[in-house]
Amino acid sequence: MRKTFSTLVAVALLGGALTVGAQAQDNRRGRGADEFGPATAAQLAAADRRLNQVYQRRIADARADDRNDRRVRGWYGQEEALRVSERSWITFRDAECRYLTQQDVGSRMRQSLVRGCLLEQIEDRTEELRDAEAVLAAR
Repeated sequence: MRKTFSTLVAVALLGGALTVGAQAQDNRRGRGADEFGPATAAQLAAADRRLNQVYQRRIADARADDRNDRRVRGWYGQEEALRVSERSWITFRDAECRYLTQQDVGSRMRQSLVRGCLLEQIEDRTEELRDAEAVLAAR
């Protein structure tokens, strides 16, 4: 019983630490955990260029790894896996931003808020791909 209680306390503390870390990251961006600000088309285009640069590096790395690591016929390579992942992420990103800005339909700020949502999603994806780049390079 005592061990179970200790485990529950440890899990609760870890969960609190993760929440605090996520809130700190959102606060550094200047917004709360459940909101995003408006963005300009130029900000969105710049973020999209940064994402594309990281994505192209990951594609090149995946292609090289696939050439060096052929498995069996019909093998599902890293390049194809990354392309499928990116297409799925784009579908998710668009649906998520439609959902999060639905209450703003008809508002003058809606387009700017949609761009803000897309900007946040793109920045998060760029960071995810950079993290994956580091993890896969360490293998």
